[in-house]
Amino acid sequence: MRSSALFTVIVVAAAGTATAEPKQEETSGRVSLNEKDVKKTEPRQPSDWVELATPTPAKHGTEFIIVGKDAGYFTKIRIDPAKGRTVVRRVKVFFEDGKVKTTWLDKAVSQGRAPIVVELGNAKIIDRIVVTTETHTNGQYAIYGSSGGGVVGSR
Repeated sequence: MRSSALFTVIVVAAAGTATAEPKQEETSGRVSLNEKDVKKTEPRQPSDWVELATPTPAKHGTEFIIVGKDAGYFTKIRIDPAKGRTVVRRVKVFFEDGKVKTTWLDKAVSQGRAPIVVELGNAKIIDRIVVTTETHTNGQYAIYGSSGGGVVGSR
């Protein structure tokens, strides 16, 4: 009897300390349990690249990334290889003002190769990004945005 009561106390105490509440990132609409992913409080420089989407599997085919006005203004986005090889077919960027920029790429991103950079023109607020990839690859990609200035090779 005594051991079952002690066991119950240990289980309840362990359950109370093991729970973690997910934090919603303000820049991407994705949920993260990792404290290092929390948005920095200092303002970003024009040349800084901001992560808009964490590594995403290409096998999903089409991924919708919510960015929103809290992320700020962007003049370009970058698609980085996170794992393996990913064939990016199309990127559609929906801006807060209702305009849409569709870029047909049909390019692969993989480790050891330059990322894909998509120029957006004048600095605008991005509402969301829709990325279409080939589903037969096991690669992963991440999306970054910049308001200009940084030099990164594009293909």
